[in-house]
Amino acid sequence: MPNPRLQHSKPPRRLSRAQKHSSGSRRAHLRLCLERLKVLIPLGPDCTRHTTLGLLNKAKAHIKKLEEAERKSQHQLENLEREQRFLKRRLEQLQGPQEMERIRMDSIGSTISSDRSDSEREEIEVDVESTEFSHGEVDNISTTSISDIDDHSSLQSIGSDEGYSSASVKLSFTS
Repeated sequence: MPNPRLQHSKPPRRLSRAQKHSSGSRRAHLRLCLERLKVLIPLGPDCTRHTTLGLLNKAKAHIKKLEEAERKSQHQLENLEREQRFLKRRLEQLQGPQEMERIRMDSIGSTISSDRSDSEREEIEVDVESTEFSHGEVDNISTTSISDIDDHSSLQSIGSDEGYSSASVKLSFTS
């Protein structure tokens, strides 16, 4: 009596010519990518031949090292920018009170008063509540960022008067 297992087993599947070619193309592409990776990753002189797993692990470690260096550089750049903003404000303060101008608005923001006379004023009075800006104009407005305010108090004055609050902020328009 024939063995039932042998009767139901499938004959080995043969790959078609197209499948063999596709498989060969994938392997060739993988080899090409691994060669490119060897050029990009510092491998060191310890060994002339590298396994695929070893190469991938070194690539992973190298990527982490680059990400950490980028994070440190970004942090240093932010610190330098913060310091630059502080030093610019400090320079403005040290240049003297004759160049400093204090702008105040009343509680509804419609009246502007200044320490200078009207003839000396170079600022343009603008009713901000009724002004609409196009997208291009908004890009040209320079204001103090929140991080600047947090850094070294660049807001000139903030007060409250029986429920009415006022803030003094200087906007500069660039052309």
